[in-house]
Amino acid sequence: MLNMIRMEVFRMFKTKSLYVIWMVMIACVFLTNSLSAEEILTFSMEEKQEMYEAAMDGEESGNLGMDVTLPTKPGADVSVFDGFYANVKGKFIALFMVIFTVLYATADITSGYVKNIAGQVRNRGNLIFAKAAALLLYVVLTMLLFIGVQTLSNAISYQKLVMGPGKEFFQYAALQTLLHFALIMVIMCIAVVLHNIPEGMAVGVALAGAENLGELLPGLVLSFGIAVQNIPEGAIISMPLCSENKTKRYSFFIGSLSGIVEPVAAVLSLLAVKLAVPLMP
Repeated sequence: MLNMIRMEVFRMFKTKSLYVIWMVMIACVFLTNSLSAEEILTFSMEEKQEMYEAAMDGEESGNLGMDVTLPTKPGADVSVFDGFYANVKGKFIALFMVIFTVLYATADITSGYVKNIAGQVRNRGNLIFAKAAALLLYVVLTMLLFIGVQTLSNAISYQKLVMGPGKEFFQYAALQTLLHFALIMVIMCIAVVLHNIPEGMAVGVALAGAENLGELLPGLVLSFGIAVQNIPEGAIISMPLCSENKTKRYSFFIGSLSGIVEPVAAVLSLLAVKLAVPLMP
């Protein structure tokens, strides 16, 4: 188990998108803090009171952190906790975490890792646990990085460093770390399940416009090609189950479920095209 976790962590830190997303996040923190500092310094006491009430009432910005509502009381200095709270409410950190999780989770499918390594593991539950452990480390490091950059940015933008209430800050950061981890685990599962949908949609669209055998042939060829490339994916799930003394029928059934979204997506896409074409001018 520890070796699998080490391998997942090693693979995660070898992912270039990790560092690209971190660098973009750092740049955005400095940008949003700079904009917020320029704005709040021009506010009157009444405008600061309105901003504080808006933050306390739970109003959220719809542009993912590029415009945040600071919960700073009128007359008080903007603290690091204020900036952290506002950016979390603006889904700022969540946006970057979701992007990385999708890239990281789907990379296993396209890189051949699942076919070459994961298929040799007897207990496939350990793979999920190892990936979850790596993503938990990613969430913790991202939160720590964000707080560090927020602290430096506050000191530069406001020419003063105020951390805010320590105990409340720690409790809120710990809670948000757990909530963000839960979010990216859900996103990881969705990304893995949905990666087959475009293949099914391609088949559905290819078959929807067919009116005779000649037009049907390209769609059938595409269907055959996708079915062939799905065989090893299903086998990788079925073979370890067989080695654990599961019945062949059960192993085949579970392996087949790995691509069940493809025919569903194909049928829905075919119906959508059939309904949409008559409506087109």
